[in-house]
Amino acid sequence: MSKVQQVKFNNRYNKEFVVELKSRIDDYFKSNNISPYANTKMWVKIAFWLISWAATYLIIITGNFSGIQLFLLALAHGFTHLFIAFNISHDANHNAISRNRKVNRLLSYSLDLIGVNSFLWRKLHNDDHHGYVNIHGVDTSIEGYGVIRFSPKDPLKPFHRFQHIYALFLYGISTVNYVISKDFLFLYKLQKKGFSVPAKEWALLFIFKAFYYGYVFVLPVIILGIPFWKIFLVFLVVHFFVGVTLALVFQSGHLTEEAHFPEVEEGKVDDNWVVHVIRTTSDFGARKPWLSWFFGGINIHVIHHIFPHICHTHYDALAPILRKTAEEYGYVYRDRNSFLKAIASHFKFLRLYGQGKPIPELS
Repeated sequence: MSKVQQVKFNNRYNKEFVVELKSRIDDYFKSNNISPYANTKMWVKIAFWLISWAATYLIIITGNFSGIQLFLLALAHGFTHLFIAFNISHDANHNAISRNRKVNRLLSYSLDLIGVNSFLWRKLHNDDHHGYVNIHGVDTSIEGYGVIRFSPKDPLKPFHRFQHIYALFLYGISTVNYVISKDFLFLYKLQKKGFSVPAKEWALLFIFKAFYYGYVFVLPVIILGIPFWKIFLVFLVVHFFVGVTLALVFQSGHLTEEAHFPEVEEGKVDDNWVVHVIRTTSDFGARKPWLSWFFGGINIHVIHHIFPHICHTHYDALAPILRKTAEEYGYVYRDRNSFLKAIASHFKFLRLYGQGKPIPELS
């Protein structure tokens, strides 16, 4: 039996709140006669980011630019990878774009297109993280591998006192790790632990990785005549900026200074699952549409965790319903009004946890 199967929530606790919340969310869609899946805005975003990905690459590969111009174009192209992950892949892998799962699966390959295996993402993100936020030993997103102390249950080491300084570097290489080694290693580990990885998924992993390495490394060498070492250097620098942005967006939704880490006793958590999400998750810049446009609504994070099957273009309308209902039942709804404040709170969290200092939680 896996660790995930051993952790259970007390879903009978305050069940009235959960029922009322779901009823209000359902009423929103019924009264407005709209679908919880992709609307016109979402399809425009899908087209926009895919075209941006293709256009920036074609400009790079067919143009005649100076070194600095090529770097800036490569940086712009790199960020289209990030925004595809935020705005398309994330929703598709949650089956939130279409009622038809085949459409979602097709669009989920947008993640493989940019070098990250969607099958592994669904396992680590959807199952381990979404189901068990901030639960030590289960939520893979708080696994610091002994280098970063993300949880009070992680052993405190002397060098952790500097983690608020060196974390940025580790965040910067996180996406490089994904596209070069993590997908292979984690799928292999899953297989060794007895988890059945279909042969089709292994084949897709190698096919998409070959495609990714081909257009990132091989074609620029052949067509532009640029030495491989220069391309690889630009690859590392671009990934540093992309990796830092990716990490800070996701960390700002859970690991801030008032982060909650529920106790698991005999495989049980006292809260029901929805209350658990509210206590472990927060929004940032939720009232800033431009932020949601780039981040795929990940900044409106609480509603996403409770209703991941709903397309993110509805979150701005749903978050006030969740906030009002939570406050009526006495729960603190956390929301910082800017991304910068959320980032600052995350680094304060890193500093305090690195020093082993207790952090007061909100109720």
